[in-house]
Amino acid sequence: MLAEKILCVDDEKLVLSALSRTLKRHGFDVDTAESPAAALSLAAENDYAVVATDYWMPEVHGLELIDQLRSHLPNATFMVISGQCNLDVAMEAINEHGISNLISKPWDSDELASMMRRGIETHWEKVTQSQVTTNAIEHTRNLDEQKSALEKALARSEALMAEALLNALDLRTRETRAHCRRVAAYSQIIADEMGLKGRIVSTLEHGALLHDVGKIGVPDAILCKPGPLTEDEWKVMHQHSAMGARVLEGFETLRSARSIVMQHHERWDGTGYPLRLSGPEIQIEARIVAVADTFDAILSNRPYRSAGTHADAVSEIYGGKGTQFDPEVVQAFMRVDQEVWNTVQERYPDEAEKIGHLQMRAV
Repeated sequence: MLAEKILCVDDEKLVLSALSRTLKRHGFDVDTAESPAAALSLAAENDYAVVATDYWMPEVHGLELIDQLRSHLPNATFMVISGQCNLDVAMEAINEHGISNLISKPWDSDELASMMRRGIETHWEKVTQSQVTTNAIEHTRNLDEQKSALEKALARSEALMAEALLNALDLRTRETRAHCRRVAAYSQIIADEMGLKGRIVSTLEHGALLHDVGKIGVPDAILCKPGPLTEDEWKVMHQHSAMGARVLEGFETLRSARSIVMQHHERWDGTGYPLRLSGPEIQIEARIVAVADTFDAILSNRPYRSAGTHADAVSEIYGGKGTQFDPEVVQAFMRVDQEVWNTVQERYPDEAEKIGHLQMRAV
């Protein structure tokens, strides 16, 4: 690439020759073109710091030529040389075509050289700015790629950690894994219906999978009791949300899921547990899991009762709109076809139903 060449365009050979000699005496590297077509051909093959063109030419005038040359030479400085450089031409050149200088014929040799030097300096300013912009764009692209890679790595780490904790919880009862996977799948369906996107969706998945992880600390005598719980036993059962949050305290990659585990039994009206949060104080992911968890609990067999029907579940959830559940989440839930919910149930059946294992108590 030729860095500081000047292209002179004029249909008069004598003028063009004189212009070239003047500039070369001042040390400039000059190419000449006797027509707009020749100028365009040279510009397609060379880089020019400055283009100085005659205004009046038979094919196109100089301003039209400059507009055509810009696609080849975006960083060039453009000048017009004319023997009829009136005010109208000057205003059009500056305001509509971005011309930096208009040079009258005949020209002063030293003044012409000075203009060319300033033109070259302007060219390099444009080149530098273009490089800075390009570097900034590339740097931003690299940062975006690094951020994306980190987010993917974090998501993988979270998924592996969630799976490990789910395996630990599954040792308590075989029903646990299927229940948690169904709740996670139901939650994702509701989130999609609500139009939620991005990081919040992966956080929701991991929080839903681990919403019952605190039941690791609930005694079997309470967790799998076939009959009604006593008041004291309910107090122990209600501690599982806070216990789950404590379990996740040591896992930095699951920090976002921790709030879902803590809050999934909070109620819209503020009468839930353990923090007595209400309305928008409850994290949106936890509000979604609350609906998904209740839906699956109603549809599942338990040691103390048989599974309810889809109609039972829909009726109970709709009845809890504005009291137990976020109305917006309930509305999204209601818009989903039953066939979609059935697909999830078929994908994640209870192990206990297949082998007769005692199931975990739902709350």
